[in-house]
Order: sequence, then C-alpha cells, then structure tokens
Amino acid sequence: MTKPREKTREELTAEIEGGKKKIRQFENREKMLRQKLSKKERRTRSHRLIVRGAVFESIVPEAKDMTDEEAAVLLRLALTSQPAQEFLRKRAGNATS
Repeated sequence: MTKPREKTREELTAEIEGGKKKIRQFENREKMLRQKLSKKERRTRSHRLIVRGAVFESIVPEAKDMTDEEAAVLLRLALTSQPAQEFLRKRAGNATS
C-alpha cells in the first residue's frame, strides 16, 4: 500500500481559497433567504392590516369619515367595555391552554 502524496503549499492555498469562496456563497444565499422571508412577513402583515381595516369599516361605516385619531379613540372605548374585556380574557385563557 502506498502512502498518499502530501499536497503542495499551492494546492492547500487553492483549497483554502475554494473553501472561502463557498463560505461567501453560502453567506450570500443566507442573506437572500432572510430578505425573502422578511418580504413574505411584511406582505402577510400588510394583508392582515388591510383585511382588519376593511372589517372595521364594514362594521362602522362612519369610520370612513373619521380621522385616524378618532378611529383610535373609538376602538379604545370599544375595547375597554366590559364585554370586550371579558372576550379578551377568555381568548387569552384559551390561547394558553
């Protein structure tokens, strides 16, 4: 059985450079995937906000003529009502179960 030959300095250096190139490629791929995920999460959030805003306006048609501040005040008033608080407590209890 023959002993495998040792790699030259140039071969080892080339191998190191090849490894570094692969690392850069994987880092770039990771960056692209993270950006894609971030874009998908933004799109999902935007869709959810649009749908919920449409639901709000369908329940409260007057909301179309309200300022953002007035709409926020209305929601705060509605959500601090006893039935709303009970609903939120019950929902929070179900979410942890």
